[in-house]
Amino acid sequence: MKKIDLISKAKKTIDRYHMIKSGDKVVVAVSGGPDSVTLLLVLLELKKDFNLSLFIAHVNHKLRGKESDQDQGFVRKLASDLNIKLYTSSFQVKKEAKKMKLSVEECAREIRYNYLNKLADKLKAQKIALGHNFNDQAETVLIRLIRGSGSLGLSGIPPVKNKIIRPLIEIKREEIEAFLKKKKIPFRIDSSNLRTDYLRNKVRLKLLPILKKGYNPKIEEVLNRTASILRAEERFLNQQTEKAYPKVMLREQNDKIILDSRKFLGYDNSIKRFMIRSCVKKLKGDLMELTFDKVESLLNLMQQGKYGKRVDLLDDIYGDITKDHVSIHKRKPQEFKYDLSLPGKRKIKKMGVKIDSEVLSYPALKRIIKSKDEWMAFLDMDKLKPPLVLRSRKNGDRFRPLGMRGTKSVADFMVDTKVPRCDRDEIILLSSRNKIAWVVGYRICEDFKVTPKTRKIIKIKIERE
Repeated sequence: MKKIDLISKAKKTIDRYHMIKSGDKVVVAVSGGPDSVTLLLVLLELKKDFNLSLFIAHVNHKLRGKESDQDQGFVRKLASDLNIKLYTSSFQVKKEAKKMKLSVEECAREIRYNYLNKLADKLKAQKIALGHNFNDQAETVLIRLIRGSGSLGLSGIPPVKNKIIRPLIEIKREEIEAFLKKKKIPFRIDSSNLRTDYLRNKVRLKLLPILKKGYNPKIEEVLNRTASILRAEERFLNQQTEKAYPKVMLREQNDKIILDSRKFLGYDNSIKRFMIRSCVKKLKGDLMELTFDKVESLLNLMQQGKYGKRVDLLDDIYGDITKDHVSIHKRKPQEFKYDLSLPGKRKIKKMGVKIDSEVLSYPALKRIIKSKDEWMAFLDMDKLKPPLVLRSRKNGDRFRPLGMRGTKSVADFMVDTKVPRCDRDEIILLSSRNKIAWVVGYRICEDFKVTPKTRKIIKIKIERE
């Protein structure tokens, strides 16, 4: 097959973004539509140039009845004609969307990407090729502008992201159609693309034609250029954020990242936004649902000095603000309860702690009591009555802090002791017959302290893994 302009153009895009290396295995997502068929033919044409191994993947979403099955049959025949290994999978997307509480579009996308990634792992493929084109990019930028996205959203569809590559991202839809027409290559038409039920179709079929005719005939070029500029700025800001992050970060865990508020507020707003997004990405793995407004809400509260506030960034991610810290958390079940038998050793994997306890005589205590380890407690063994439980705090919890006459709520104790708000949900309590004996890491209860009358002392040490 003699090279034509479209092939050369795609090759330039591949080279510009370093999409493919020699010897790569590539999973090509083929729906049967014009874009994916063209993508497959382009990569087939370039197969020798890059010494590629190609595999076709097709996902049947079962959204259009017989038409969806006919698409699958078309791709099966195409793979057979081209002698390329085909992998297919079918999903009842409407049912799955209800289970996952997603829109049909979102669910179909998530299922499709999950399948492609798993298939690539199975085949040990380095790349997954998708058929997004120049027009798709313009539509995406416009849709995200309508939805109020920030610079990341307006940077559009990335030409390369992890294993995903998009060799046609700089090629217009009309070029693709002309290529297939000239080659007399058949393809499938998705009838749902002709309906305006979905926002993308509305933008494609109604809004863009109005903008082209009445405002700027080159609006698609403008939108693509905007995306390209913003992607470059995103890269620069990411680099600056990576430099700033180690200077601001105080603690980084799987479910929590704590930043120094004073240092954080010293940076430009653009860096602060990127840093919050970076924290969310570290905890969640992506930024799919994080909006500009949520990030801005957190920053505004910080700049106004409204300490003690909490902002829900996502369903499972929130930000806490104190005078000294801004912390980003991955929400996790706060309630836990584990029975404990003393003395002895135990590991509780779900809590991530190890417990080591032993009985001491009173004279032995005098040699050990000098320890200032807050995660070690010495209690009167005879006063600890089963059931002994390690648990999370609850509303209304009260105890008598060591040295006090009256009781105090655990919540007030944490405030008085200046326990950072970002640590309060992780407080562990040791209770005896529903009475708090130790706020682990902070204070024992006066009622369980060791006195000269104590006969048996229990030494308890708890370590976080």
